[in-house]
Amino acid sequence: MKKTCIQFLLLIVLALTAHAGHNDGILTITNLSRQDVLIEVDGRPYPECNNALILRDLPAGNHLVKVYIDKGRAFGNRRITIYNKNVYVKPRFYVDIIINRFGRALMDEQQITDNGYDNGGWNDNDNNGNNNNGNNNTPNPWPPRNTNVIPKPIADETFNAFKETIARESFDDSRMAIARPIVDQNYFTSAQAKQLVSMFSFESSKLEIAKYMYGKTIDPKNYFVVYNAFSFSKSKEELAEFIRNYK
Repeated sequence: MKKTCIQFLLLIVLALTAHAGHNDGILTITNLSRQDVLIEVDGRPYPECNNALILRDLPAGNHLVKVYIDKGRAFGNRRITIYNKNVYVKPRFYVDIIINRFGRALMDEQQITDNGYDNGGWNDNDNNGNNNNGNNNTPNPWPPRNTNVIPKPIADETFNAFKETIARESFDDSRMAIARPIVDQNYFTSAQAKQLVSMFSFESSKLEIAKYMYGKTIDPKNYFVVYNAFSFSKSKEELAEFIRNYK
């Protein structure tokens, strides 16, 4: 299971030293490849965040991002560099780097126009791996806490890369393992949710991911379109019951 690691100590240090606050950005790096990677930002390694890293309150400007594949002792501890670039983080921008199944890095950015990408909208884990909203089975609820602004959905380019990765998996279990952390870190339209649900083979898997995504959709009133992804009325009824009782 891929782990999400948030460097609380780093954020505290940045807050105390940079005093940037309103102009800071967010940088996320997510590994969807089959191999574990090593992540390094501005010369600082993150050994416990080998597959997913979220850095908030990142000062605007260039940040050197390096991602390696560690071949291990059998290959003489050799590292293969798959990403080595200066990434410019604009003030109040969210920058997302995704390493796809083939080790190719895709980068996307979007302006932060509200706090939908901050603590109220992210599915953060504490040091014990527990979800801060007290529910480990579904992402943080919609709308984000402490905001009346609707967050923006995942960018089309990123969503297409996400679907491409899911499509190349042969089994629903592996699709689910990849999908969950990406759902945790983004918002979706109901139409996008339908597309993703339709990519799963079994009705039970479709129902699981449909429930999981409901809390991360920006237009839950349109979630009825997701029902068309199911083959059986029983699944539709169970999803409808889940939505009625959703809190």
